[in-house]
Amino acid sequence: MLLLLVSVTACYRYSPLVGESPRPGEEVRLRLSGAASAELSDRVGRPIRSLEGRVLASPADSVVVDVGWGAIYAGTVFEGRRDTISFGREQLLEVDRKELSRARTTGLAAAMAVAVVAVFRALGTGRGGSGGDPGGGGPPPL
Repeated sequence: MLLLLVSVTACYRYSPLVGESPRPGEEVRLRLSGAASAELSDRVGRPIRSLEGRVLASPADSVVVDVGWGAIYAGTVFEGRRDTISFGREQLLEVDRKELSRARTTGLAAAMAVAVVAVFRALGTGRGGSGGDPGGGGPPPL
């Protein structure tokens, strides 16, 4: 149970891609140039300086990403919108790859283990001990 919880809440970080192109399927954060930011902001209706998405293709001169806009409530009328957007390399200031941070995940797992032990100890201190009804504490027999 603890392992499942840690894997679901694992901590991620972004690291810059220097001298390499993102691979299809990778999660990335794109920091946009001023012109690309202005164009996308006008299209979306709010300021956009960077965005996160999954790389669909990465030819030499561009990056194609799948981007989700807003919360996703699948199967409802409030389902988030997804777009496929292509950016020329000149439109990107930086491309960062999303990676699992082992240090953060290990720290989170350790903190959760300490919390679980503390809860079990707190629950355990209320049992046993002196005093109380030796008959189990139920209602008196009729």
